[in-house]
Amino acid sequence: MELLQLKYFWESSKNESFAKTAEKFMVPSSSVSASIKRLEKELGCSLFDRNKNSIILNENGRRFQKTIGAIFNELDQAIFDLSAMESDDAEIKILVRSTRNQIINEIINFNKKFPTVQFKTSFDLSDSTYNDYDIIVDEENERYLDYERFELCSYRVGIKTASENPLCNRQLRLSQLRNQHFISMGEDSNLHRILVKACKKAGFTPNFIIHTNDTACYRKCIEAGMGLAPSRQYFNDASTNSTTAFLQIADFNERQTIYVYYPKRLKDGNVKRFINFIKANR
Repeated sequence: MELLQLKYFWESSKNESFAKTAEKFMVPSSSVSASIKRLEKELGCSLFDRNKNSIILNENGRRFQKTIGAIFNELDQAIFDLSAMESDDAEIKILVRSTRNQIINEIINFNKKFPTVQFKTSFDLSDSTYNDYDIIVDEENERYLDYERFELCSYRVGIKTASENPLCNRQLRLSQLRNQHFISMGEDSNLHRILVKACKKAGFTPNFIIHTNDTACYRKCIEAGMGLAPSRQYFNDASTNSTTAFLQIADFNERQTIYVYYPKRLKDGNVKRFINFIKANR
């Protein structure tokens, strides 16, 4: 078992794509696929379910991903600790337009190590004063052409509903939802735009009865059965419980990739330290 094999697996498990892994490591996709097949042979089990044009992490893969992730986190953190800079007094200003929970977790973990660093975060999806922030968290957008970036995460997007909804456990097409009520995080949210675009392709405009930018309210409305809602599907999704479920929709195969954007000329200091911290924990 080689370190490079584990890196190939780790990256492919996050993106469910050998092609993206190959692009990151600048090698042919066939090299990544062959390397992971050797790893699976050595482990004595498959890690991915392979379809004609896609791969899906299976249960064995999820267990292995959890273990490897912990190892890589410790390794990256050790490297980061050895190269950590002296702290400054600058406040880190962050505009979070997506995956707010993940960024909050990064801030909490960073604070445990550097408790004197101050943060100012904004979750205003309509805020366009990008120059006022040190870091922006958002999906790909041409407005950020003057920024450096790195991929924070990539998720499959599904449509969630209350678990007692009769649509659950049925094989559906998106067009069958044209008469359903929907819940939105607001017209400025990325998930809203993804759903509207997919529904338009299916021949209808979703009927949104609730718009809220509060995540707790969003979840409660879904659990109460007030409508269907676009939501990110995480591995071992803790946000899906006995009161909610994802619908099985054959022609809704959307993904969302989120990036961390920061100025190209980034000076040494707390902002650079936090950027390196996030990279080390990816």
